[in-house]
Amino acid sequence: MEPVDAVKEAGRARFRAIILTTITTSVGLYPLILENSFQAQFLIPMAVALAYGVFIGTLFILTFFPVLILVLNDLRRFVKSVWEGREVSAREVEPKVKESKVSLD
Repeated sequence: MEPVDAVKEAGRARFRAIILTTITTSVGLYPLILENSFQAQFLIPMAVALAYGVFIGTLFILTFFPVLILVLNDLRRFVKSVWEGREVSAREVEPKVKESKVSLD
């Protein structure tokens, strides 16, 4: 599988689980954030930080990391093509493809 296709498929496969985790955590913290009692006033900043952290983490997992994987693949392709003096495919520089010792043709 080409790296771009693998990243798209991984995003599709994990999207629902990531979104459901984010929603359930946020909804679970919502009553604590809205609580007005004196005891809860000490926990509200922690709950808000946790809710925002989960939200920002979700954005990173769904957008930043797939892009980072593809950028690192392009960087490995560039370094290997300069080193070997030939055009290198995207699959050729992926660690799992190199480990499998399977013909790329």
